[in-house]
Amino acid sequence: MPPTPPREREPLSLNALLLVPALLLAAGACVAVAARHFALASAFTGTLVLVPLVFRLWTRPWYRGLVLRGLGLFIAGMHVPMLAGGVLAYGRIGCEGPDCGQTLLWGIVLAPVAGAVCSVVYWLVGRPPV
Repeated sequence: MPPTPPREREPLSLNALLLVPALLLAAGACVAVAARHFALASAFTGTLVLVPLVFRLWTRPWYRGLVLRGLGLFIAGMHVPMLAGGVLAYGRIGCEGPDCGQTLLWGIVLAPVAGAVCSVVYWLVGRPPV
């Protein structure tokens, strides 16, 4: 009987490469929470959220027009909190002074964050037009 050739190894998936850093970051966050060092815990948790996101954006196939559409969604998405802040301030009967200003200010402060979230979500799930 002839010897069987050795089996070839399957290539390592890109998602498996994220497993070790994600586990290390999660362990670091748990240790920081146990040590009551909440600034370090929030840094570990934020990094744990950002690493797969950045990795996916970095390794995905990009096509023409994806960036331009993402920027368009940034502009559209950043108007949602500003409009919501305006509607909330306008809806308060007799709203005067700093109360109304704070509501509008929160909408303005959250506008770039909402725009960035809309862009990134589109870049993660966007498919090329057929």
